[in-house]
Amino acid sequence: MACRSFCALSLLVAVATGGVDAREETRPLPGGRAATIESCVGGTPITFRPDDRRVWLEAVDAAAVASALTRRYPILDRDGLLPDAIVLWRKPVDGWLFVTLLANPGKPADVCFTATFSASRFELTAPLLVKYFGAGVARDGA
Repeated sequence: MACRSFCALSLLVAVATGGVDAREETRPLPGGRAATIESCVGGTPITFRPDDRRVWLEAVDAAAVASALTRRYPILDRDGLLPDAIVLWRKPVDGWLFVTLLANPGKPADVCFTATFSASRFELTAPLLVKYFGAGVARDGA
């Protein structure tokens, strides 16, 4: 039962963000199109440009990031904002971010984001960059 809702959410995230491709490619979410994810609280949506580096983290990696986020920001757990999924995104100018996602309460067939967090604050970011984008990106921070 838990896998069923997680797997359904996983499919929604893959569709919303463009899907996951080979780890060593510069753009693990291919498709040459922008993808937009609404804010869960009605703020400005996030729009991923076609050339943005971004990846939807696998469940085990998302769980590790969620654990690190809640250790640093206990309010996430206290206020029921534990993410269902996480995107690692290199936002132009701002650098690498973790984007936390939930099933959209207003649109059950969609996801929304709750927050973005600077990925540079977490030790597990470097290994994730290597895993999803290759050593060159991790080394250069690009």
